[in-house]
Amino acid sequence: MHVIDPANHMRSLSELMKKPEIDQIDIGFKKREEVVKAEKSAEDRVELERKSRHMQLKIDISSLASENLQVYRHFRVFDDLFGENVFFENVQKLDVAFQDHHLVHSGNILTAETTVIAPEVSIESVGKGKGFNTILMVNLDGNATEKRGELIHWLISNIPDGEGIQKGEEVMKYLQPLPFYGTGYHRVAFVLFRHQEKVDFKIGGGSSLEERVHSISDLYKSHESQLTPSAIRFFQTSYDKSVKTTLHSLGLKSPLYEYEYRQALKPAQREFPEKPQPFDLYLDMYRDPKEVEKEILEKRLAEVKLDHVEEPEWIDPNWVENKKTLPAWQHDRILERRDVGNAKYHNDL
Repeated sequence: MHVIDPANHMRSLSELMKKPEIDQIDIGFKKREEVVKAEKSAEDRVELERKSRHMQLKIDISSLASENLQVYRHFRVFDDLFGENVFFENVQKLDVAFQDHHLVHSGNILTAETTVIAPEVSIESVGKGKGFNTILMVNLDGNATEKRGELIHWLISNIPDGEGIQKGEEVMKYLQPLPFYGTGYHRVAFVLFRHQEKVDFKIGGGSSLEERVHSISDLYKSHESQLTPSAIRFFQTSYDKSVKTTLHSLGLKSPLYEYEYRQALKPAQREFPEKPQPFDLYLDMYRDPKEVEKEILEKRLAEVKLDHVEEPEWIDPNWVENKKTLPAWQHDRILERRDVGNAKYHNDL
């Protein structure tokens, strides 16, 4: 419920609910001036419309300007990297590609298996051979330790302008993203910094996951006078078998996370419930779920051969006899193809 102040009763609800605008802090370089393209003539527009209508219009995607910071704001990439209301413009071309053809754009999804090997990185030269670049690869959702910060997967500093990343200093060796099972999609960002002098980050080599956790905001503030962010890319990835393999190679176990659902609301158990229903279903509602799963598994193992699990075509061949002699609720359980009856032949646990 929204309480309206009597002093402002003439204002509309949209005006009352409007949040105050907060000034955004730009920590990067000035945005590049866009090249003004010549306006097409009327004849060219007609020809383009004709090709579009006949599905013959071809567009060179590489020539399109697709920089849109709203994507990064939507996924809170800037907020989780540098803090609230902070951003910077992409003023330097940064190309990142895993296994040659899996490019990193602005939030596209890549499988963890494609990121096992370090990517190819291409950095535009903007200093005419002067200055240095630093590339940082960080997982914004990968910190599973008690330490505050983000998980750094790769850090190469002091890359001479116009040179490849091989000429830089590898402060932290490459480690593929490790989205643990059950933790959903992780945001992995590549941040490019420009600086005129060499920078010593004074952080460990990352021999363990805990040593790779650093607060990117604090790391940037400690070198704020030297570093200026100039480009950013990020992708999303989730768990697959390569994550487990990498963790085992590091001597670590692969944790499993599951969502803990709230228990279903149910009325207190009564001897004579108000709503008429089969007594077996009513009692099952108050049983321990683990006990029910155990009963399902025992029935499945007792009635099905383990080497050849196949659901019979006729569930109850003695239907006529059972219909006469068995209680209705017990006969229904034999005939059911859902819940317990289905689980006997389909192991979904």
